[in-house]
Amino acid sequence: MTDQLIAQTASHMIDLPAGRFHYLSWGAEQKDRPAFVLLHGITSSAHSWVRLGPALANRFRVFALDMRGHGESIQPAPGTYSLHDTANDAAAFIQALDLQDPYLLGHSWGGATAIMLASEVTNDYPSLHFTRIILEDPAHNMGTGDPVKRASYFTGDIGKPDDQLRAEVRIKNPAWSEADIESKIYANRHVNREAVISVFKDTDREGELLPLLSKLSAPTLLVRADPALESTFTDSAWEEAKKLLPGHSTAIQIPGASHNIHRNKFDEFLQAINAFLQA
Repeated sequence: MTDQLIAQTASHMIDLPAGRFHYLSWGAEQKDRPAFVLLHGITSSAHSWVRLGPALANRFRVFALDMRGHGESIQPAPGTYSLHDTANDAAAFIQALDLQDPYLLGHSWGGATAIMLASEVTNDYPSLHFTRIILEDPAHNMGTGDPVKRASYFTGDIGKPDDQLRAEVRIKNPAWSEADIESKIYANRHVNREAVISVFKDTDREGELLPLLSKLSAPTLLVRADPALESTFTDSAWEEAKKLLPGHSTAIQIPGASHNIHRNKFDEFLQAINAFLQA
């Protein structure tokens, strides 16, 4: 990661009901600014937001949580990786830091967690409210069947030497910055195969999340990757999602963006966020 980005990043540990969690922050000392909470995808970490965090920190206090089983957060036992579990983690995190009416952004698995959290299906923290919600190609359906097979796409990189993975990521993702690449290397060192498989196994019980979009109370920006480049949305699911979004919401597709939109189409993604926040 670049020295400039590292200098703007603060690392913290916090004790939550489920255990000890790690998070990053940008501009947290600016108490007069609203809070922005970022939830990363599977096999990633809070470092996934190494470019977006600083970009938002001129207007917000930005907090990125290492979700359970990832980064430097608690590595709980299999059977404790449902979306109710991760949503409760995020809710406890927001409450512990006393973040009032924060903005919420979730990518992929983090997007699924954000849907679960903001739709108030997780009732352990019913008093939470969000000012605006951003869902980046959320994993609205984690699928069913053999969790080992479903997780295999994501577990393939685990255990690879850093140099090998760095070269592969650079070739596969030419639009990623060096900071993005290094954040992937870091995340790969801090996740294990059992945790990833548990995510797929334990999210079976939640099934399709699209109906929960109608329960969101805050204006929502739903961002879809290019369907030719591994978006989580089929065309039919995309049309259904747009109908279910709450009022004052926006749904956009970013051409040429693969699933990690905030990495491979960073400028376009930030532009979309800014337009939504200013509307």
